Amino acid sequence: MVDISLVQILFSGKSSKKEDFFDNISVLDGISLDIKAGEFLTLVGPVNNGKSRILRIIAGLTEPDSGTVLFNGKNLSEFSPNYEKIAMVFQSQALYPHLTVRKNLEFGLKMANLSRDTINARISEIADLLDISEILDIKPRQLSGSQKQLAAIARAFVKRPQVLIFDEPISELDSQLKIKIQSIIRRFCINQQATVIYATRNPSEAMTLGDRIVCISDGKIQQIGTNYELYNKPVNEIVARFISYPEMNFLEFETKEENNSRVLYLTNASCSIPVPKAFEKIIEPYPKTKIGIRAENLKIVPEKPNTIPMIVEMQEYVGSQSILHVSREHQTLAVEVPLSESYELGETVHIEFAESGIHLFADGKFIL
Repeated sequence: MVDISLVQILFSGKSSKKEDFFDNISVLDGISLDIKAGEFLTLVGPVNNGKSRILRIIAGLTEPDSGTVLFNGKNLSEFSPNYEKIAMVFQSQALYPHLTVRKNLEFGLKMANLSRDTINARISEIADLLDISEILDIKPRQLSGSQKQLAAIARAFVKRPQVLIFDEPISELDSQLKIKIQSIIRRFCINQQATVIYATRNPSEAMTLGDRIVCISDGKIQQIGTNYELYNKPVNEIVARFISYPEMNFLEFETKEENNSRVLYLTNASCSIPVPKAFEKIIEPYPKTKIGIRAENLKIVPEKPNTIPMIVEMQEYVGSQSILHVSREHQTLAVEVPLSESYELGETVHIEFAESGIHLFADGKFIL
């Protein structure tokens, strides 16, 4: 198994190189990662934030302005002179257009001087695994986008590499096939004891697959951690908004004294709620800032004190739950409700906060 260290990969600005086509971002700096042997690491973030460029640097396809990439303490040329230990699945598939899928899969194996029996056995095994046997003798131009992506994954799998690099490998698949292929990718990589770096713009995909997740935004690493850490203890508002669907709700507030107790006066909803007990000892330095709360920590309840009246804008159905989108003045909230509950557009509902789900943010940073 392979440990990978990226030490201060620094981009000083745009270059005119062709690789900018893959990730057209002006500045990506201070990228420092240690990827453990056998780890499945996911890079997640919006488009054009440097994920593809990081992958291409690890694969040796792009040179950083400064910094090094080490595999088990060795640079790429020492670790894998002919790149036989590394396989990359490109977002653009990068299949040879003049070759059939079978020939695309054979190409790297022939370069490694494997026997014909070994080549045939590996191709048969992976074709069965990904259910692509019927397209092996077809050229890429005759394939759908999803078939091309499966062929690209198969080409990486047949090499049985020590390091697998994925760049948005299943973006063309429909939702049901995505779930199936996610499971296959995860199981294959565990069985191969491969070290994996996987880039996606989909937070759910990143959290499903990754042992650890690297959240990248604005050209910088915002947070590295487990899915639990990023979801429950986001370091800032950027991560809190990105790592979930729907994104975390945020409300601005001021602290005020009412009836000898301190309350949070929600300035963009013209309502107040008691200060959560967990905030009582730390709230004083933050008289005016934001609270964050996720959809599952809000409830629709009968009208009573300390609830917020809101107007129903839309009900979105998501699996066994639905998301109620509500608004008041300049504030919008997303509330998770049971699928059995239905609401009329324009209806007034009352929102209650689960105190344990309220988080404090100041200057965009997570406090509690």
